[in-house]
Amino acid sequence: MSLLHVEKLQAGYGSAKVLFDICLSVKAGEAVSLMGRNGMGKTTTVKTIMGLIKPFEGRITFKGTDITSAAPYRIAQAGIGLVPEGRQIFPTLTVEENLRAIAISRGKWTLKLVYDFFPRLLERSSYLGSQLSGGEQQMLAIGRALMTNPSLIILDEATEGLAPLISAEIWAKLAELKGEGEAILVIDKNIGALSKLVDHHTILEKGRVVWAGSDFDLHTDPNIVDRFLHL
Repeated sequence: MSLLHVEKLQAGYGSAKVLFDICLSVKAGEAVSLMGRNGMGKTTTVKTIMGLIKPFEGRITFKGTDITSAAPYRIAQAGIGLVPEGRQIFPTLTVEENLRAIAISRGKWTLKLVYDFFPRLLERSSYLGSQLSGGEQQMLAIGRALMTNPSLIILDEATEGLAPLISAEIWAKLAELKGEGEAILVIDKNIGALSKLVDHHTILEKGRVVWAGSDFDLHTDPNIVDRFLHL
């Protein structure tokens, strides 16, 4: 049974439809990618899953419960943690205040555990969000999502704009999370890094799922990458 199941999802902005019958699933403990060129509907899909955009049609279930029309805070409480595009940390709060701001007490993730997972955040605990480097901000955004004790963590552009060494560190941490049984849905353009992490890929083109399959299947047919992912 899928942890997250999205079925025939249609959504957009105002009267303009952006998503057309999107279907995807993430099982417990599984990592799934959402890929596609810029402007193909990936972020809109994530925003709709998180309740930030109301769908026109379709159904979203999480742990067997319909969350299609739920408020964003209800979806977070249900167990979906979001690391949004652009990180969107609170710039005028300290690292610790950022982590505590949306913490949910139930579950294993505590402030100490997040600091153990990202020791650099402990070193920067009294720094304002605006004083952090891009990599540190991404660690904080992931740590903040973990503080909600999610069953599924969604990362929109997981390593965009980060230096290669920092990106590698983020990917290693995501692999650790998966190894601990965390389900992950990730948007990123780094196919090589994604291939080491995810079990299945879903590719969007103009708001539609044009291909879905395993990492093995993706690399068996190079035309898929050339056709749908290269600029």
